[in-house]
Amino acid sequence: MKIGDLVRVHWGNCDWSGEEHIDWGYSAGVIISDIVWWDQSEPHVHPCGDVLVLERGQQTKYNIGRLEAA
Repeated sequence: MKIGDLVRVHWGNCDWSGEEHIDWGYSAGVIISDIVWWDQSEPHVHPCGDVLVLERGQQTKYNIGRLEAA
């Protein structure tokens, strides 16, 4: 993933509890920053990171695990 990529953002509870389109769902977004990788020296940290996404008119930081290529 890189700046400018279109993505589907999963928002809401990761366990999908709640009501569809109210407590969880997907929306479109655009990546607007580079991935900030998590510190690999921390115990139990897998290769992962966070990225800023323009989604629903707001800049929001998401874990890259919540994003899918659109």
